[in-house]
Amino acid sequence: MTNAEEVQAALLNSRNADGGWPSHRGRSWTEPTALALLALQGTVVPSEVRSYTASWLVRHQSTDGGWPPCAAVPTSTWVTSLALLALAQERNNSESCVRGVRWLSSQVYPELGPFQSFLQNSLGISPSRAPGSAPWFPGTAGWVIPTALSILALSRWSEQSTVRRAQDYLLFRRCADGGWNHGGSSQRSETAPSYPETTGLALLALHNHRSQDLELTLRHAASLLQKPESTEGLCWLLMGLAAHGIRKEESPWSYRSKKTQDIALQLITTQALSGRNPFLQNAT
Repeated sequence: MTNAEEVQAALLNSRNADGGWPSHRGRSWTEPTALALLALQGTVVPSEVRSYTASWLVRHQSTDGGWPPCAAVPTSTWVTSLALLALAQERNNSESCVRGVRWLSSQVYPELGPFQSFLQNSLGISPSRAPGSAPWFPGTAGWVIPTALSILALSRWSEQSTVRRAQDYLLFRRCADGGWNHGGSSQRSETAPSYPETTGLALLALHNHRSQDLELTLRHAASLLQKPESTEGLCWLLMGLAAHGIRKEESPWSYRSKKTQDIALQLITTQALSGRNPFLQNAT
């Protein structure tokens, strides 16, 4: 068996009886369940596995349209993006997705008013709720990772004005080295070092942006592959570069992972390197 086949088998065996996945063991959570479903959509599995997992996500959607991290945390958060991406490829979930898109769009911060813009420019203030950014938790500061995931999810439903505003935020918050760090206003992007996982994910979210404008970023992302530091960093870097036509020889299996999220990302990355990334397009 190949690495992918072995890990896929292990992933299926770690599923809970309710159809969801835990991060390690225990109760099912939205993030690992959505990532596991995305990973399996590009593989050969019984249709009932996918439908049962999709039904877990639908059952755990909040009344406001978003998704909470788990049943014990009732507030809808950034994991809504992952749930929408996973359900985009499953049938009979359009109503849930429409409500989810409405909630997620409302979390991407709008443009500032004229007075706010004037004050920001005059004082050199970088607002925590920067236009185009999205938060981990509603009403809090915007960050690179939830913003990038929002772009990927909303792109499926032609939310173009919201997507463009979010992409502009990413471009504005690049570090001097060309990559991305967390993107929060407490540490301005242009004066801080970038991180592998945020750089790769942001590049993936900018997959339709002109690569000529990202030359420094792409070179820096390739250099970060020399020391990605984690499975997450390695996978997002490989996918981000591949989205811009740059395929590297590094293997997504360089790290041994036990966490469901990392295992799912490794499987998704193998698909992306073969030209079919479930974050960007429907699996066949």
